[in-house]
Amino acid sequence: MNDSYITLLRKDLSRLCDPNLKGFLKEYLFPRGNTFRYVFWFRTMQAVKKNFISKILLGFPVYIIFRHYEYKYGIHANTNIKIGGGLKIVHGDCVYINCREVGENFTIYQGVTTGASRNDEDIPVIKDNVKICTNSVVCGDITLESNCCVGANSFVNCSVESNTVVAGCPAKVIKRL
Repeated sequence: MNDSYITLLRKDLSRLCDPNLKGFLKEYLFPRGNTFRYVFWFRTMQAVKKNFISKILLGFPVYIIFRHYEYKYGIHANTNIKIGGGLKIVHGDCVYINCREVGENFTIYQGVTTGASRNDEDIPVIKDNVKICTNSVVCGDITLESNCCVGANSFVNCSVESNTVVAGCPAKVIKRL
């Protein structure tokens, strides 16, 4: 999960279209309901923070642009989180991401909150190929294992096994894939 900036952007873009310059320009200039602009500036902010020289030279302008898209799309994600390639945020609007770590091909819909339940140390870990649907809350010191799906309007406060669909308040296993 120690991918470079360009590799992460290509993986993110490949979830939407062909990961080439034409695809990048199409998704950045003419977005179709997705929030690729936010993802682009999120990745750029993470890359700038890694190097002291780039932080000094580019840190403030990148921060201002990143914050603009954060407010525009209604998304807040901690830039210190390791998020694997293939991040797809559908629609934005009231999305809050605070996790220890997020794996590859993470899909999140509008109105989703992931974060702490009691204190800042109790935050979730999200593995590869996880999908969290609209208006769900995932909180606590839990793990969403690979290939699981959280249904809409769910409250998840316990770990979820691999290849499982959970839904409800509190979330219960609906289906095993």
